[in-house]
Order: sequence, then structure tokens, then C-alpha cells
Amino acid sequence: MSTLEASLKDPTRPTFLHGLTPPLDSTTPDAARTIAAKFVARSRVLASDGFIVYDIQDEPSRSGAERPYPFRQLMDSAAYAAEVRAASGKECLVYKCVNDAQFEAWVRKARAVHGHRCLNVVGRPSANEPA
Repeated sequence: MSTLEASLKDPTRPTFLHGLTPPLDSTTPDAARTIAAKFVARSRVLASDGFIVYDIQDEPSRSGAERPYPFRQLMDSAAYAAEVRAASGKECLVYKCVNDAQFEAWVRKARAVHGHRCLNVVGRPSANEPA
């Protein structure tokens, strides 16, 4: 069992995590590594057990309001979490929306390719979103 996994399962102690979002999908692998390293360097002064890497999706069904700016696709959360883990030596809790046609393949890749053990899956943004 991973250290973060054990911490999350232990009801006798809190787990401290710092959250971040991946960079834009157009970010090169080298730039993503640099961004992760800078975030990790800034966060070293704060006690934490690991990191949360969020999966940001366009959610037009959540609100009838028009977006104030266009949605910009971000890098895959599992791939970026692997960069954060490599830079920090700490594990990540990786978010992913289950409303993805490739969700099962994503889970397999997150575990087998990127080595993640801690995943947090979230549902559809609204009841109006197709499954």
C-alpha cells in the first residue's frame, strides 16, 4: 500500500494535500516538467502528504449562462500528476470525471503507465449531461 493511500485510509490522522491543475494541453512535456518543478519548489515550505491534481472539464450543462471566456483544454491529469510525483517524490490523488467515453481506458493507463494508486472520480456536472 502506498504512503498516500495508507494516509487516506487512516481515520486517526488528517491528510494534508496541496491542489493544482494541469497546464494547457498544448504544453510541451519539457515545459510541463518545468511547471511541476516550480510548483513543487514553492510548496516545499508547506507540510503536505502529497498533491491533488484536478481534472478540469468544460461543463456547459452546469449553468445556462454563457462562459465569460472560452474553455481551454488542459493536459491529462494522470500524466501531469506523474510529473508532479517525479518532481516532489510525493504521491498524488488524481481527479477524473467518469463522464468520459474513454474512462475505463484512462483508469488502466493511470495505474499501469503512470503508477497512480489514489484516484478520485467525480460524476457528471449536471443531470442534464448525457451519460
